[in-house]
Amino acid sequence: MAGEYKELHSVLIDGAPRFGTSALSFDNELELLWSGNMGGHITSYCGASLQKYTSFQIDARNPVIGIETVKDRVLSLTKDRVTCHSKFGLKEYEFLPESTFSIESSMLYKDTSLLIGGKSSRLIELDLNTGASPVRDFTDEGKMENGVMLFRSSPRFICCGDVAGSITLRDRETLKAQHVFNAHTGTLSDFDIHGHLLVTCGYSLRHGMDRSIPQSLTLDRVIKVFDTRMMRTVTPIQAHIQPAFVRFIPTYTRRLIIMNERGQFILIEDNAAVTPSTPIYQLNNMCGNITSFAMSNSMQTLAFGDSGGHLQLWSSSANPTFHQYQKMPEFAPIPEPLEHRIAIDDYSIPLSVIPMPRCREKLLSDWPLKYCNPVSRRPPPIDPNIIQTMKIVHGIGYAPNPGNRRRNQVPYKLKDIAKQDKMGKKAAVPDSPLGREEQPHLYMVPKKYRKISLKYSKLGFEEDSMIQHYNRTNFAGLDPNILNAYCNSMLQVLYFLQPLRSSLLQYHNLEKEFDLAEELGFLFRMQDLSKGGVLQASNFLRAFRTIPEATALGLVQNSSQPEQVGTSTHGNLSQLVQNWNCFILQQLQTELSQAPPRSPDYNFQKEPNVPNKTAMEKIFGTEMKISTNFKNGNSSERMAVQLIFTLNYPPLPPPGEPPKLVPFTDIITRSICSKVQTKSYDPNSATYQPMEQLRTPVSLPEVLALNCGLMRDDEMQFWKIQMELLQQMNAARVSEIDKKRKLSKEENGENTGKKNDSAMPDDKSDAWNVFAEREGLDLSFDQQHKATWLPLSITLALTKSGELKVTSNDSKSPHHKKSEFIEANNGDTNNEIVQESTYDLYTTICHIVDPRTGGNLVAHVNVGEKYHQLKEGVTHTQWYLFNDFQICSIDAVEAVDFDLQWKLPAIIYYARRDMFRRSDFNVAFPLTASILSPSESLSKSHPQSPAPITFTPLMPAELPSCPGMLVALDAEFVTLNNEEAELHSDGTRSTIKPSHLSLARVTVVRGEGDIEGLPFIDDYISTQEQVVDYLTKFSGILPGDLDVSISSKHLSTLKLTYCKLSYLVHCGCIIIGHGLRKDFKVINIVVPATQIRDTVYLFHLPRKRFISLRFLAWYFLETKIQEKNHDSIEDARTALKLYKKYLELTENETQVLKFQQTVLKDMYEEGRKLEWKVPGTDM
Repeated sequence: MAGEYKELHSVLIDGAPRFGTSALSFDNELELLWSGNMGGHITSYCGASLQKYTSFQIDARNPVIGIETVKDRVLSLTKDRVTCHSKFGLKEYEFLPESTFSIESSMLYKDTSLLIGGKSSRLIELDLNTGASPVRDFTDEGKMENGVMLFRSSPRFICCGDVAGSITLRDRETLKAQHVFNAHTGTLSDFDIHGHLLVTCGYSLRHGMDRSIPQSLTLDRVIKVFDTRMMRTVTPIQAHIQPAFVRFIPTYTRRLIIMNERGQFILIEDNAAVTPSTPIYQLNNMCGNITSFAMSNSMQTLAFGDSGGHLQLWSSSANPTFHQYQKMPEFAPIPEPLEHRIAIDDYSIPLSVIPMPRCREKLLSDWPLKYCNPVSRRPPPIDPNIIQTMKIVHGIGYAPNPGNRRRNQVPYKLKDIAKQDKMGKKAAVPDSPLGREEQPHLYMVPKKYRKISLKYSKLGFEEDSMIQHYNRTNFAGLDPNILNAYCNSMLQVLYFLQPLRSSLLQYHNLEKEFDLAEELGFLFRMQDLSKGGVLQASNFLRAFRTIPEATALGLVQNSSQPEQVGTSTHGNLSQLVQNWNCFILQQLQTELSQAPPRSPDYNFQKEPNVPNKTAMEKIFGTEMKISTNFKNGNSSERMAVQLIFTLNYPPLPPPGEPPKLVPFTDIITRSICSKVQTKSYDPNSATYQPMEQLRTPVSLPEVLALNCGLMRDDEMQFWKIQMELLQQMNAARVSEIDKKRKLSKEENGENTGKKNDSAMPDDKSDAWNVFAEREGLDLSFDQQHKATWLPLSITLALTKSGELKVTSNDSKSPHHKKSEFIEANNGDTNNEIVQESTYDLYTTICHIVDPRTGGNLVAHVNVGEKYHQLKEGVTHTQWYLFNDFQICSIDAVEAVDFDLQWKLPAIIYYARRDMFRRSDFNVAFPLTASILSPSESLSKSHPQSPAPITFTPLMPAELPSCPGMLVALDAEFVTLNNEEAELHSDGTRSTIKPSHLSLARVTVVRGEGDIEGLPFIDDYISTQEQVVDYLTKFSGILPGDLDVSISSKHLSTLKLTYCKLSYLVHCGCIIIGHGLRKDFKVINIVVPATQIRDTVYLFHLPRKRFISLRFLAWYFLETKIQEKNHDSIEDARTALKLYKKYLELTENETQVLKFQQTVLKDMYEEGRKLEWKVPGTDM
């Protein structure tokens, strides 16, 4: 019959007939069928022809009982292990449960886990990414005594079948038992679930016989059916074959396949009865019983394996596929034959392309040993500089690289070595044939634009000397060595937007745990308080990673991908930052519009009636009138607010027509006032009609945000044409200026008798040219005579007729026009200006294309007066270049000068000239003393008995009322990503990327008063991120302490705890602690130096090691702490006592001198004797 299953192909699997088939599984992605045999061997077959693809051994002692595929890996199960291989056969890892756990079945769970069941009263959830240890070990008391022999899954339940014939329905999240069906009295053979129906086949126990005797079981001739909605039994299905396998085939109708061990099977509907006319299909299994069965995802193919090692493929189609969308596996490439002869003296062709000839006789090159004399290649002479600086350690010499050789590379031709020795300079090493096609870089990125990696000290801190070298300003740079740090340039731009900064600094919303608006406000406050240095936007980026829209747009970097810190793994950095620009403006608009009423909204001074507008709408919003005209005569108008515009470029000139210099102001006009022609739905006629949509502005924004695009080749070509025309115009202008100078000198008689002029050379010296080239300087002519295509100032005007006019205010612009629109118009009032504003260029963000480093993003920002007054106490404006943590001042022309070979424009902001004057800079602090009030724990493990409180909140009389209140702080952390370090050939070790720590616990104790030392904050920080190391020995944090579902601690969100600490800092509290620099860095907070009392530095001598809190407590307080694990309450109290001891030892100048010259020296001497270990302990 058409559409019915027929035998398509049959093969013997590897190991047959000695080993039969034990497991079958179709691949989840590729056109592969996987088979496992009784000898522990796995083989994969490609397509309906069953072409062998891969074959490898799993376990020589036990049969394969299950196969699962996930992405590019295959998981195989034997009774004592789970083994993970790549689909090419390479082993990745192996999981071995304890000997008492015998594996019987498995199932993919939540895409990243494997659920394992067996002859045990528990389930194991294994992480597929690591495979090193189980994620969860689940035990359900009294409901798993018979183990799990089969798994099946549905959208509602995970079904577990056991050896006693019962099927337990479990919740997909908690794995708790919801219902149990006692299907068979003996044992279970097979079952399946689809929709709300559960079907089973199995054995019954003969009356009065023991289950352990094989003869006591008899096969049931019925298929039992259960309804999982009503949790009841449905009428069973009678079968005239003894069912051993049963599966649903959910195609157009819901059919069942019922098969016995002898290879007979029938196909029936789930609600139909088996009649004598129901066809019975017979497999060709003369060698044994059917042992395994699998069905493809497309439902077109069925695979059967028997005990004789035969693999049969049945299909309902002549050309079946295993998946709805066919995806073939990757095969090894077939070497192409040589099309022409190769000259024997052609060194450009690698010898590997020449195949070895097939011959039975010896080759001519195979000489007898008596004619062969092995000769070693003469090593190159060692550089004398290396010998002079060499240090011998355990018989091995180490020396720094003198700089004239690459690491681990030497010339491989003796004549080059001789030539190098003879000429006294580095000889050229012949290029590899594989690299001959690569063109050398014809340009050089200036140093200040290059991507620079941070260097770290042994303690994981940034090297201060490096930071001071690259940032001599009082503005803070941002760390590029964290995920998603590509947005550092945009964060700097948003901070220096004064109205946005003021609005977010006073924004507060505790109703949402992850709020980008409030996290930006926290980051801006850190930038206000810092004086140079490097900050980490880790808290902001942590919240950024949780936004689903950011992940959907591809803006979130995945740590599992090959990571280039601070750059994108998704494609072009320019496109990435422009998408991020659109996302952040819209996200801030959404969050500010949903803010609770108590959150203050920012208003400009002298702003007319602007009801129901958020700060984003006031700053970036442009009210647009959208007019839609359909071809059938219908039309509509609506109003909308647009925050950002993408530049719309005109088409390129046709071939043969000379290009023209298009004013940038025209580009702005066509980008804002856009016209679109397309086909759309007309609600009046309820049909799709051709239409024309016109967008015109009704108001002007405070900040005009522009995305440059440049994603298409025609857009990039348009920019190149404009730059070339501008360069030609600049060259003509310089030539004209030189002619005028020469003519002026001749007229004044200055062209003769001047020694200085005759002594000056026409060209610059070679040394100066080398310096300019190395630094990437453009010395072609004076910058003051250079015209720019991008104007530094523009004027936007709206007429009464709705027309937008944009003009440039730059005198050096090639299309400079005066911003005067009111001219003689013959009484036409439509051209009357209703709104006009002057805009100055505020920022440009550029993509630096550098193949050597992978590229980076930089920002040119015109920093306003009030920021300089805050940081430096002076009042002026200045352009700066922000390149992560490298900050330097630049000229305004440099912000609009683009060399498209390495510097591509991405984002442009224009700001109203009077915007900064009309906006407030100093705003109120949004937090009050109520933030210190006790909050409920997030822990849900024991709702009836809440987590014990280990702290006493501050009483109203204890709240900080004036600066100087003493508090002691200690924080504990867990590791999210381990440290990345490099071991050099000279034995030294350097940190490439420090470990990524996350805040786990914060304790703050009282530093004064009657109950001094009593904590008033002791919060455990809940986290949803995967923890690599809990650092229990140093933090006291145990697995589960940070999980809201099982923790017994007082859990809090990071945001709430951060607000508490931020309030204490704002109130001027003096914070005491040990190693506070690291604590503040991980907490991501900036505390003024005048409010820090760090015992690490109080008990420290210059150029000496830092002393641990444990040793200081023993030496000065005669107290032993941290005997088991660290406890933050104990550490905070100890730091407070040490500070009190320090004050006692330094009451006057005499005691200060004695403390430094005697007390500390004696402590260091004692520490060296004891090797810095507390007596009586191992630490």
